Amino acid sequence: MMEHELKNKDYFKIGEVSKISGVKEYIIRYWVTELPSLKPVITPTGYRLFKKKDLETILVLKKLIYEEGLTLSGAKKRLLDKSKENESDGHGRLKKNFDMIKQQLLDLRKMFSGT
Repeated sequence: MMEHELKNKDYFKIGEVSKISGVKEYIIRYWVTELPSLKPVITPTGYRLFKKKDLETILVLKKLIYEEGLTLSGAKKRLLDKSKENESDGHGRLKKNFDMIKQQLLDLRKMFSGT
């Protein structure tokens, strides 16, 4: 599958995910049972449809397990730590933006009040 085709797709069947990631389907199915963050949509006919975020998670898992030598348990912990880190970074950026906007509003208030 070409890169531009990946960008235009919202959902991938398990066979496509397997082909793109190089991870066998049965391993992907197992990872889905072990990782709450992997949540494919199950169609009424039983097909698993994975979002791009799920595909990215599978690619990260593959790297952690096959290249870095972590166990699934260790990879899950690393993903959870990374998720918490990203969450706290996001909160930090929001606070910084909020503080900057607050200061701009105070500066505008000062400018219009003439003090």
